[in-house]
Amino acid sequence: MRAKINGIEMAYDVRGAEMAPAVVLHHPLATNMSFWDETTAALEKTYRVIRFDARGHGATEAPAGRYDFKTLAQDVVALMDHVGAKRAQFVGLSMGGMVAQFLGLDHAPRFASICIASSTSRTPENMRNLWSDRVIVAREKGMGSQVEPAMQRWLSAASRARPDLVARCAKMVESTPLEGYAGWCGAIEHLDMTDKLSGIKVPTKIIVGAEDPATPVAASETIHRHIPGSELSILPGVSHMLAIENPASFHAALLPFLGRHVG
Repeated sequence: MRAKINGIEMAYDVRGAEMAPAVVLHHPLATNMSFWDETTAALEKTYRVIRFDARGHGATEAPAGRYDFKTLAQDVVALMDHVGAKRAQFVGLSMGGMVAQFLGLDHAPRFASICIASSTSRTPENMRNLWSDRVIVAREKGMGSQVEPAMQRWLSAASRARPDLVARCAKMVESTPLEGYAGWCGAIEHLDMTDKLSGIKVPTKIIVGAEDPATPVAASETIHRHIPGSELSILPGVSHMLAIENPASFHAALLPFLGRHVG
């Protein structure tokens, strides 16, 4: 499905009964909504599952220029308005987890809960150049140049030994629009939410892979410390893309939390 959402043409998908409680899924950087195939299958018998290609990703329009998280959070709320979801639970992984923080702070009445997976609340000043450097390389050599570095950050050694999973991830990276990748990198480069997290009162679940070098356990522990009452699950044997590395383990951490906060 496609619609004009918050000023851009957005591709999205809705599964499950219309009157079921809604769950919105937000994929990571340089992927698309197919990232959530396994999670959608696990949720759609109980929930109305709303997933989408984020701004600049997949089949959604990719405006040029640096994106900002206020707009990226509004994309989610505008999509919920479009599909008639007055309230939802939100699950975001990596950049989706960054968006979750803004939703929990700025749009709390719309969310029964948020889940922040494989994410961080701040890009340290001495690491900001990494994001602009990645964009420079991608512009010079194409998105294919981002595949191998991404695999090292995204997947555990065991997961990198699975050709099907590596091929799936590589295809998503290669097909990501360059301007969308650049726009999101610009937003992530300036992320600085840690000191604001105490303002999030929405029930919050934090999930991280024990082997994640991109957004390590320490980053999730920081989020956990700053959001009152939040829950933290550390999953062994998986890295940044834990939801597709080991869907069963991810769902075991996520589903009970969602079940407790339907509303």
